[in-house]
Amino acid sequence: MEIVQHICMHSPAAREHAMRLLRAGHNDCEVARRTGIARTTIRDWRRPRYVPRTPPAARAVCPRCGQGARAMSFAPGDYAELLGLYLGDGHVVRMGRTYRLRLFLDLRHPLIIKESSELLSRCFPHNRVSQARPARYRMAILSVYSSHLPCLLPQHGPGKKHERPIVLERWQEAHLSSSPWRFLKGCIRSDGSSFINRTGPYEYLSYEFTNHSSEILGLFCHTLDAVGVRYRRYERQVRINRRASVALVEANVGIKR
Repeated sequence: MEIVQHICMHSPAAREHAMRLLRAGHNDCEVARRTGIARTTIRDWRRPRYVPRTPPAARAVCPRCGQGARAMSFAPGDYAELLGLYLGDGHVVRMGRTYRLRLFLDLRHPLIIKESSELLSRCFPHNRVSQARPARYRMAILSVYSSHLPCLLPQHGPGKKHERPIVLERWQEAHLSSSPWRFLKGCIRSDGSSFINRTGPYEYLSYEFTNHSSEILGLFCHTLDAVGVRYRRYERQVRINRRASVALVEANVGIKR
């Protein structure tokens, strides 16, 4: 026995006529009788069963790979700070069909945790930002999922950051050049510290940035040079303790708390 399925496509004018009748208060049966269109079709027009999971405003195209993506937004300086947070103590990992960015922050600094979470929410307005606090560690882990994190953070790769090259692309260098203090802020907030240095009878504020990657330390120092901050570089640390330079960092980055 042959089964033949007939597919009937209604014109836009017929659909609009039916929708006007529905808006006028007629029920599905009455509209079907007046238009000759099946009642189930009228019902589906009135109450569509398919609703896109991602609202139209959230759909966009990734500027680097050209594929569909949830819209991302970067106010001036936000990307530079996000890059600093990632290079300092962040991690991107593959999760099945998507990627996950995690930022590891010290629980002793609730303001930094709050403002970093707000930063992620601004950058990924259509993605949920989550926070975990492992019982064994005094840290908060902020995370967000996006299939385009490798496009956004091309320094992502297998292995640890200090075991692979960390070289910025030109568009990233442009962000750092326009917002050097925001990059330094992200670095210090994730993998740096501010503390009172005591030498004999003297006490003075100092800053320190620690990282195992010589290339990340180099980026940090290059940015310090650009804003006129003097420092001392060691194998895995950069220290800022000269009074004028400390005052510059304090005014533009703040004390870590």
